[in-house]
Amino acid sequence: MFKRILFIIIILSTIQGCTRDDICAEGTPTTPLLIITFKDSTNPLISKEVPNLTIETADANSTQVITAVSTDSIAIPLNVSTDSTKYRFKQDDGGDNPNTDILTFSYTREDVYVNRACGYKTTYDNLSVAKEDEGSANWIFLIEVINQTIENESQAHITILH
Repeated sequence: MFKRILFIIIILSTIQGCTRDDICAEGTPTTPLLIITFKDSTNPLISKEVPNLTIETADANSTQVITAVSTDSIAIPLNVSTDSTKYRFKQDDGGDNPNTDILTFSYTREDVYVNRACGYKTTYDNLSVAKEDEGSANWIFLIEVINQTIENESQAHITILH
């Protein structure tokens, strides 16, 4: 009898030990992605798809973030450990005329406490972009920073004209 009572007490204390704030809710904001839209360089009001766009990190352990997608907007992560992230943007990857441009995104980071269950998220401020100049070989003509602060994913942060 004593073993049953002890078993019930252990089960009840285990169930009571978990509270709602121990689980990070699905809709809780996390570290936002960088939103980039692509526009036509001859008419910046018109969205223009990039054919077979591949994006990969430009470091020794290159990792593909996006693979051969034709799209007019993307969402990519920024490095939460450093104040810059470098990516290779490959247009027409695997096609007849592949072209690669290297972009470096610079920013300042701030870790923001979300709650006990979710921990921290990183927001970015003072966003700027530098393109490695290849002369006439660049497929990206112009980069416009629309929003220097990245706190959410509700609007574009950068527009690339190509």
